[in-house]
Amino acid sequence: MAKFSVNGIDELAADLQRLGQLDNEELVSDMLEAGAEIVTDEWKKGIANAVKSKADGGRGTGDMVKSVAPTKGIKKIGDVSAKEIYPQGKDRKGVRNAEKAFILHYGKSNANQPPTRFVDAVEESAEDKAVSAMENVFNNYLEKEGF
Repeated sequence: MAKFSVNGIDELAADLQRLGQLDNEELVSDMLEAGAEIVTDEWKKGIANAVKSKADGGRGTGDMVKSVAPTKGIKKIGDVSAKEIYPQGKDRKGVRNAEKAFILHYGKSNANQPPTRFVDAVEESAEDKAVSAMENVFNNYLEKEGF
């Protein structure tokens, strides 16, 4: 029986197998934190652009912008790990910030408030930046592990 062998591929296969056997919970957490930081900043910019402040003749107090944060811990659905980022808590009048963001995004038909669709713009502008930040964390990890 013939034996087929190629130098280099065996080493790569061994590296990939070793990488798969490492505990990556810390890596996943670090990657998600790096991406969440970028997305959080983009959410804050998006809300600030969509809501006029009181100084500009609007109703914005800044409570919703200040409340944007990633959730604590990592949400797991099957093999997917994620962090949720949205306005949390309530404003000074007791109105949930997530509810205000929902109305700002989708609008209100009875109050003549058109939708801004700011979340779509936020997600689009944050995607490449967040992926890049997460890739940097992963590449640093690979360099540290000698890959």
